[in-house]
Amino acid sequence: MEASQGGSRHGYAFFAVLVLLLVVAIFARWRLDAAGASESAGPNDFSAKRAAGFLPVLLGDQQPHPVDSAANRALGQRLIDALQSAGYRPEVQEATSCSEAMRTCARVRNIIAVSEGSAAGKAVLVASHYDSVPAGPGASDNAAGVAIMVESARLLKQRPAGKNSIVFLFTEGEEAGLLGAQAFASHHPRMSDVVAVVNVEARGTSGQSILFETGRANGKLIGEFAAAAKRPLTSSLLATAYGLMPNDTDLSVFKSRGLQGLNFANGEGSSYYHTPLDNLRHIDAGTLQAQGDNIHELLKRLADADLRADGAASDAVYSDVLGFGVLQWPTHWGPFIAVGLLLAFAAAALRLRKRGALAGRGVARGIVGFVLSPVVGGVVAYALTYLLSLFNGAGRAWAASGQPFNRVLLWSAVLIAVVSLLRQLARRSDPLRLWIGLGWGWSFAACAAAIAAPGASYLFLLPAAAMAVCTLIASALPRSGEEPRGLWLLAIPAAVGFVFLFPAIHLIEVMLGFNSVAGVVAMGALLALAATFALPFAASVHAPRAHAFATAALLAAVAAGAFFALRAPAYSAQHPQPLNVMYIQTGDKAVMAVGNASNRPPAQVLKAMGGDVALAPVFAWNQTRFHSVSMPSAGLPAAALTVVAETSVSPQERRVTVRIDAPAGASVIQLLVPEAAQLRTIETDGQILDYSKSSDDYASFICRGVSCNGREIVLVLGPRKQKIAVVAMSPQLPGRAAAVASSRGEVAVPRNDGDQALVVGETQL
Repeated sequence: MEASQGGSRHGYAFFAVLVLLLVVAIFARWRLDAAGASESAGPNDFSAKRAAGFLPVLLGDQQPHPVDSAANRALGQRLIDALQSAGYRPEVQEATSCSEAMRTCARVRNIIAVSEGSAAGKAVLVASHYDSVPAGPGASDNAAGVAIMVESARLLKQRPAGKNSIVFLFTEGEEAGLLGAQAFASHHPRMSDVVAVVNVEARGTSGQSILFETGRANGKLIGEFAAAAKRPLTSSLLATAYGLMPNDTDLSVFKSRGLQGLNFANGEGSSYYHTPLDNLRHIDAGTLQAQGDNIHELLKRLADADLRADGAASDAVYSDVLGFGVLQWPTHWGPFIAVGLLLAFAAAALRLRKRGALAGRGVARGIVGFVLSPVVGGVVAYALTYLLSLFNGAGRAWAASGQPFNRVLLWSAVLIAVVSLLRQLARRSDPLRLWIGLGWGWSFAACAAAIAAPGASYLFLLPAAAMAVCTLIASALPRSGEEPRGLWLLAIPAAVGFVFLFPAIHLIEVMLGFNSVAGVVAMGALLALAATFALPFAASVHAPRAHAFATAALLAAVAAGAFFALRAPAYSAQHPQPLNVMYIQTGDKAVMAVGNASNRPPAQVLKAMGGDVALAPVFAWNQTRFHSVSMPSAGLPAAALTVVAETSVSPQERRVTVRIDAPAGASVIQLLVPEAAQLRTIETDGQILDYSKSSDDYASFICRGVSCNGREIVLVLGPRKQKIAVVAMSPQLPGRAAAVASSRGEVAVPRNDGDQALVVGETQL
């Protein structure tokens, strides 16, 4: 049995660990906010004010400017003028580029400006795209990135030339499938000089600048970033998680060619992302300053860095420390570090065992607590998502407008479940044995992570290191009663764990959000891991009082979080619902479609649609169900395919050259080729898309931009003629559909491709 005085201390410590957990969590979340624009930026420092002053000039009337549009041509010319004013001679690379993954082609115009270095053949490429999605003006994504690059280019022009050249690449067609980056990487002569890439992106309209992705051999660039950044925010966990997601940026093109690189973006304000609300009114000056500081300070260092194409460094495991600095080590060191920590911890545990301090089953309970806690945390998080989805019907499980309450609900529910589990495991055991069991759990987890998931291994290696050091110290302290002194030392690995786990939890929330099941489960599991440090202190005979107090506080937080989260509207003006309106015309029939089975339109939109709105498929080639209603045809003109030439390649193949004749106002032309047509390839301007391995019922080809009208494409088809659907898409909705679009009010907005009128025709090929 423990002494009463010691038990009392441990009981208070149990509560103190939970308080420390919350304090570090709040501080870590605060550090994710952008600090604000600098009011004292000198003439040689990056100035958000100067960059923001260029944005209205760049964006003009703030209309969408997708790839190969008149609006983007005008914006590109304003960009060229700004680069010329900064002392550069910008070059325009014009090419047709295609995305194999998205089956999309477009005419792109990349804009390139070079700050020449003194060392021949070495170049750092800094890239940002200047096109927007069709739904919005793209002030943050990615006019802000363009403005940051222009300001950085201007500042670099005032400095003496560095050793390396800095190539500023403004790509067109990123939103359509990384088309500009593909064109530069495949055809521009400067590509052979590039040894490193810095990409400037955005996933929202506010928040801190995050280094969220790296290329191969990232150790050298991470070191340069760590030395340059004023307030670094990054982790190899983010890079690992992003690599598992089906998302790409221009950096993906350069990574696929083996280049090292860094990718920066902000992620807050995602409700405005790719919508009309991504405008100048929602530009965050602090975000602009943070992103600009990161890019400009990094480019200054890279201009004189020793960069070699033959592999500048090994891959690294890395993480910032609450924005104060960056820890990193080579990935291949991880298993050796983990095994060394395991052996050190084993030596300390053996020393305690020899002193008679480890009799009993408490060690096993500590291991079980470590293993079960993240499982319980993940299950609770998933259960909450499931229950909320039942409550909200077909809508979002977590209210978009209730993010602070969502966080309170998730965290308090996970903590109450895990703390209750830990208290049960701690019964009839003592703190030291539980400490040792917990240490074994962290040590073995560090070994497993270092081998299987090195990008996430720092989350386990650093707490395991603190556990090993503190256990060694505890094993050397004199005993007091039946156990050594120094249980307070466990606060050190707890603090280390909190410092690295909580930023990871917050970043998952920022980058994935609450309505990503994987994100919510990951947040629950990591939070539960952090809570395991309370296990040894839950063994005190006086801990029930602290446990009861903590349970009451957490239950109150669960109740408050649930009350406000469930009362919060699913969407609001600050967190609007993404909702596109489509007018679909086929022959003399027309249908209006809004939302789909998982995205129910607001009541006022359904009312404006009128008639008998039904959830049904509206395309012959796609079985996705939309909320739709029949309406009179507006008689919009269709696109046509005119056969220019046809030759027989073999008894099984025909080569058909066709010209696209697009109606006025059409911004996208899509071809839907049935499987029976046996499509092999589609070629345009020397770009070839391979369909020979496609197993879809309909093969899709998309041409974007004004250059589609009159474009010739070559299809290699099977011997039998088939009907091919030709879809002309325009952003202008006819009468009644436009009225429905205006009925959305402030709580719903178009997103990505936005509202569209689609006219479906057929051609026999």
